[in-house]
Amino acid sequence: MSEILGSAGSSSPINPIRKKQLDGNWKTVAAKAVTDEAFKKSLAADPFKILEAHGLKVADEIKINFDETNKKYNMVVPANASEEVQAEAKWWAWRLKIIKEYDQDLGRQVGTVTGFDEGARPRSII
Repeated sequence: MSEILGSAGSSSPINPIRKKQLDGNWKTVAAKAVTDEAFKKSLAADPFKILEAHGLKVADEIKINFDETNKKYNMVVPANASEEVQAEAKWWAWRLKIIKEYDQDLGRQVGTVTGFDEGARPRSII
């Protein structure tokens, strides 16, 4: 299939109807994940159950394995897969990576700001 110009100006070999469906359903899931903590936890715990409930199903040619050691999903695409199937596998890999990020604890302290001492009174630097 020839490449098709997408709305962002980039080309994608994914069928435009399929791409629009994937992107539209993904936007709904992503928006809900950033606004609903319980939904985000459910999505991170069982992504394919939640994604399928929102109309997102992986193409039959793409197999997904979960690597228990690294706690990540791997796409398995046949060596003779079409460019469209390969592009869709990349689409899924990117979304699964985002879902994994949703599951990270962002409340942890990463570092301190220079000159900031928690509990201390603010002082003027003039």
